[in-house]
Amino acid sequence: MQTMAMWRRWLAAMGMVGVVCLTGVAWGEPPLRGMTVTCFRWGPGEWDGPTMWPTLDRLAELGVNAVATHPYARIRSDGEVSHRPAVQDASSLLPMRLAAKRGQAYLLKPHLAYWGSRFSWRGEITFDREEDWARFFAGYRDFIVHHARLAEAGGAAWFAVGTELEGTTHRPEWAAILDEVRAVYSGRVTYAANWDTLDRVPFWGRLDAVGVQFYYPLTDAADPTDEQLRRAVEARLDEAVAFAKAQGKPLMLTELGYAPHDTAASRPWDDAGDETEAGFVLSRRCLDAALAAVMARDGSEVVGVFLWKWFPTPREFRDEFALQYPEAIEVIAGRWAVSAE
Repeated sequence: MQTMAMWRRWLAAMGMVGVVCLTGVAWGEPPLRGMTVTCFRWGPGEWDGPTMWPTLDRLAELGVNAVATHPYARIRSDGEVSHRPAVQDASSLLPMRLAAKRGQAYLLKPHLAYWGSRFSWRGEITFDREEDWARFFAGYRDFIVHHARLAEAGGAAWFAVGTELEGTTHRPEWAAILDEVRAVYSGRVTYAANWDTLDRVPFWGRLDAVGVQFYYPLTDAADPTDEQLRRAVEARLDEAVAFAKAQGKPLMLTELGYAPHDTAASRPWDDAGDETEAGFVLSRRCLDAALAAVMARDGSEVVGVFLWKWFPTPREFRDEFALQYPEAIEVIAGRWAVSAE
């Protein structure tokens, strides 16, 4: 494992120490064309590994001009939140600086890893006892403010203060967290809410964009036409944009993806079950409809979209939401590479 000192020497040799990228999107410009680069474990050795540089090159070829990563903290059933700065920090700083070298905007979007806890997803994180709430917010504050400092050091244009934590957003502790994030980070701040709980986030007014995990169901039709998919995506996007406008903010699609299943249009968030050939075809068609709808907007309505997801390290990519298969790549390049010219 590389130490932080070794990485600093390497960054200095590459001329990257002190490089910052405050690239974002000005209201009225086309939306950011973003990709979330994910990992198989915790990030170290992947986001800061030797394949990250060619990964960003490949994404740039597809028209991607913004990148997101999602550093992890572990949450336990009693609310304890723990992370490993000495091990993980390089895996956030290095990709931010690599993206800066290419002029790509960056969204640092920390996640809570709930695996092994009593929670089946982040939306279930909530507590009955005040001591558990206190334990949770003490740990989460340390984690999120630490990464806000990293986002500032790496020059990230955007920072997400939370992802799918609507079981916690009613708590007053969020006010202090937002104050501390703003105190250490000068870029733009959002929060990534699940698609069906936007109205459970009381602090949109304090952020720079309404962030949504855009997994809206589109249609229950077994074999929808392209026109049905187009109309469904546009209706859902209209709904989310209207909500954001009511808050006085633009919208950011902090995640967008379609699992390669027969239910890709009816349950796009659901990656359970086996992938099917028909599912890959349907997910590609959903993706094409969604990108067309998003790119028809401008930054005053939709500041950007981050596709979920792309791996920087080798594996069998016909898996989960991974977009590294020819049909999805063709859609992305067709919608975005032309826009990048």
